[in-house]
Amino acid sequence: MSRVTRETADGMRWMLLQKCTLQPVTLVYSMVLARLLSKEEMGVMGLTAIFFTAAGTLAAGGFGSALIRKQNYTSAEADTMFWFNLGMGLLIALLFFCTAPWLAAFFEAPQLCNLVRASALIVLLNSAVNVHMAHYMARRQFKAPALICLGSALVAMPLCLLLAWQGWGVWAYMAQGIVSALLSALLFWFICPWKPGWQFSMPSFRELAPLGCRLAATGLLDTAYIHARAFFIGKVFTPAALAGYKNGAQLAAMCPTVLCYMLDQITFPILSTLQNSPQKLIGVYRRYMRLFTLPIAWLCLFTAAFAEPIVHLCYGPGWEECVPYLQILSVSYATWHLQIINLNLLKAGGPPKLFLRLELLKKCLGIGILIGMFFISVQAICWGALATSVLCLSINTWATRRYMHLPVLLQLRDWLPGFTLATACTWGPAVVLAAHFSPQLQFSTGLLFSLSLYLSMLRLAEPAALRDGWNLLQSLNNSKG
Repeated sequence: MSRVTRETADGMRWMLLQKCTLQPVTLVYSMVLARLLSKEEMGVMGLTAIFFTAAGTLAAGGFGSALIRKQNYTSAEADTMFWFNLGMGLLIALLFFCTAPWLAAFFEAPQLCNLVRASALIVLLNSAVNVHMAHYMARRQFKAPALICLGSALVAMPLCLLLAWQGWGVWAYMAQGIVSALLSALLFWFICPWKPGWQFSMPSFRELAPLGCRLAATGLLDTAYIHARAFFIGKVFTPAALAGYKNGAQLAAMCPTVLCYMLDQITFPILSTLQNSPQKLIGVYRRYMRLFTLPIAWLCLFTAAFAEPIVHLCYGPGWEECVPYLQILSVSYATWHLQIINLNLLKAGGPPKLFLRLELLKKCLGIGILIGMFFISVQAICWGALATSVLCLSINTWATRRYMHLPVLLQLRDWLPGFTLATACTWGPAVVLAAHFSPQLQFSTGLLFSLSLYLSMLRLAEPAALRDGWNLLQSLNNSKG
């Protein structure tokens, strides 16, 4: 078993444990909240989530990734990044605290003021463990972070539901975030063998800060862009409209984010170790592209094809407006993993300044499309998201061709067969079953029929991705021993 395959399998095992445990719990959690809270409260919760997520992204920054790319960093470099990151977290927390009244007035939601201020605490907690996380990721040790994140969430989510049942409203959601961040911080500090010292090296800072700042700016741009749609919907439309969009978007992201999060967390550290071997780097990149297209394309397109019964089963009657949002956004997520792999390849082996420039270009184009759509309708905003996804994939593909010498035709050959088969094996059964079954029977029959057909077609076609997937599953099983 090669080192890359072994490390990928080990990372997948722990990330799958984390996400495959959390996703069913998160789904049940959102289903219960949809029944405990009103649409208006769900809308305010969606607004809160914008700042909630921004706080986490700002606290994490890109300084942990800078250490991961460095690989053999010194204790002085780790200490320097820790204290700088903690100082940035404090400044950002103060910024959140001071601007909270303005944000509440902007959205005409007075309760947002204290909610945004409470999210400042999450900034401080997350900034205190960023380098601890990087310590594990740089060494491709995925077990401890996965178990810490899983344990914190499993404690915080039931607490949120209990508080929501007791009438806490959106404060139940904020309490979940604070408790989860606090538990994660305590566990990382207790378990991680690395502990910060009192060093602050200016040479180390000058070496790592430029890349860290670029990656931090890129992460902030990405977070702001992802939540820009919710931001505009919350301002221009009603909180109930935002709740419908957020529920549709959450269902659309539910399946692909499991694998895409795992893909992002695993591939960047592994690809970074191959940055001095361009041919091997490209080979591993292509294997990842073929492999992850198989499950992600099918999951996203199945969700789009069977959106109506899925919404009915998850949220019950009264949430029908989520169906078109879910369909459009699910299709846009079907190629999200390709963007992640492209970006991680460029981060690992491309010019340091390229990554931020590409993100600036894509975000500017995406915001332009969003501004043109949000005056029309919420559904038009979703169509704009799909168009932006196609545009971003085209730009990333061009960049890997230009800077990594990977032809576009070769990239298409790696993912297009799996995507085409997934389209035929999801929308075909959906059309056949739509008019003849109840939502429950339509979903269960469609799931069995579509998955069986897809696996059979893959077996007959025998693409390279299927062989890679089988080899990785064997490696995953062997790694348990």
